[in-house]
Amino acid sequence: MIPELPMLSFTLENGVTFTYTDSGPVTNGDDYPTLVIIHGHTFHAGTFQRLHPLASANGLRVVCINRREYGGSSLYREDELAVFTTGSEQERVELVAAQGRDLALCVDGIVQTLSLPKAGGVALCGWSLGVSFLCSLLASIDALPEPTRERLSEWVHTAIIFQAPTLSLGMPIPDGLLMPHTDPAIAVADKAAAFANWVSAFFEHGDLSKRAISELVYPAPANPKKTPTLARIQPGELMTMVDFAPGKRYDDIFGAPQYRQLLHNQTQRALWSTTVREAWERMYEKRGLWVISGTAEPWNVVQAPWLLEEESSKHPDLALNFELLPGVNHFLVWEDPQHALDVFKKCIETTPDSSAPSVSGSGSARSDRLWAFCAPMYSGIQQMWAAARKFVLRSA
Repeated sequence: MIPELPMLSFTLENGVTFTYTDSGPVTNGDDYPTLVIIHGHTFHAGTFQRLHPLASANGLRVVCINRREYGGSSLYREDELAVFTTGSEQERVELVAAQGRDLALCVDGIVQTLSLPKAGGVALCGWSLGVSFLCSLLASIDALPEPTRERLSEWVHTAIIFQAPTLSLGMPIPDGLLMPHTDPAIAVADKAAAFANWVSAFFEHGDLSKRAISELVYPAPANPKKTPTLARIQPGELMTMVDFAPGKRYDDIFGAPQYRQLLHNQTQRALWSTTVREAWERMYEKRGLWVISGTAEPWNVVQAPWLLEEESSKHPDLALNFELLPGVNHFLVWEDPQHALDVFKKCIETTPDSSAPSVSGSGSARSDRLWAFCAPMYSGIQQMWAAARKFVLRSA
């Protein structure tokens, strides 16, 4: 087991505290880049612990922020939790936008507290559900205090949408594809284990170059040579990277049908608003916005880049960069941390040809109907993770 790094913290003027881990300054050189990661659902900053021992040798400093409710970061007030679940549409929009502003202020605070070098700059990365919060952060740029806005526009040169499921971007769900939580063939008592196997499995999809839903596989494959990541992590290690409590309190709600349009609008603003993109001056000049996914991930992570590619083709001046990683599952940072760092370094170091066309995806059939069908998945996910937690604790 990797020794735990000390948990640092930064408190905003509004009293919200974020905790974070820091791999520390790069040993050789003062102009190194810093990678700031925002984690996903259940799996907090500890998920990236295998990156830290390798960071300095790779010329990177790695900072992993715990979102609110995770790892000692501030809990939400009861009135905020009520807005997440029962607030009006406008109240939810404002609260989600506030999360992006707070994270932006936190990043700015970390830049100053750690004296991160401007020459090396900062790369932002959202993983899995963390992509929703990355988009909220990006979209908040013109709502930030002037000193913060100026500093971030000068320091941040890269943003990485890393292994994003469709729901994190407010994308529609196609007909005919399930997840363990929506699969009627899986008993309720077995759904937690099925989800753990599914999300961390190594899928063997069909011909992904066709950009066709029919080429995507739903059931987690039975492959003895490539067992799911979470099936191989020892219980003690697993507990250093997960927190089951925040799901029921607020994270689950981001997958509910009423959040789809909100997240869609947020994605549109973060990625396709010329005003927003140009406000991130250094990143805009570098064309430093990346979308990274693996070929062996669940179908909803494989599909997301297809839809982003379609949209990117409509905005040649705001085109995204895409990287598809052969054979990579959803837990690359755990399976092969050196590979993950190599990918992040490529995003940071590459300056794409501004004349290069974006790749266009195919027009796959999509439907909103399954969002209502999938609602039980998100309302019940906490109970399923709770069952998984009990299993882990019994096995420890």
